[in-house]
Amino acid sequence: MKDFKAIVSAYHKVDFSQRKAALATVVKVRGSSYRSPGARMLITDDGRWVGSISGGCLEGDALRKARTVMSGKTPMTVRYDTREESNQNLGIGLGCNGVIDVLIEPLVIEDKNNPIAQFDSVINTSEPLALATIFEGPGIAEKF
Repeated sequence: MKDFKAIVSAYHKVDFSQRKAALATVVKVRGSSYRSPGARMLITDDGRWVGSISGGCLEGDALRKARTVMSGKTPMTVRYDTREESNQNLGIGLGCNGVIDVLIEPLVIEDKNNPIAQFDSVINTSEPLALATIFEGPGIAEKF
């Protein structure tokens, strides 16, 4: 919850008249990973981020992918295969030994489906709730 609140706080400090932003969320893990589904990272187009999606090994590539998402305003799900035999795809030896799917979605302040605005409206609730997000196929990044 600490990362979650830090991301919402950082989002409110972004000057959207000057900056663009995206949200990266771990949505699926097979095998081992440093972070679990639900881990998030707020990324701005000046290369800054708050939160994390891994132990530091995926953030740089997620930043590059987020810039594409920000400029095109189109979400994408990226699959990182960190299994030992697949590390060469990323060009480094990660040792996480898992497959991690990360949804990267643009944050547009005027968008009524902006996930941070949704999080902000429920962050201090004590009521149980659930939020579902499509991360593959048609309707990617839609929330229910």
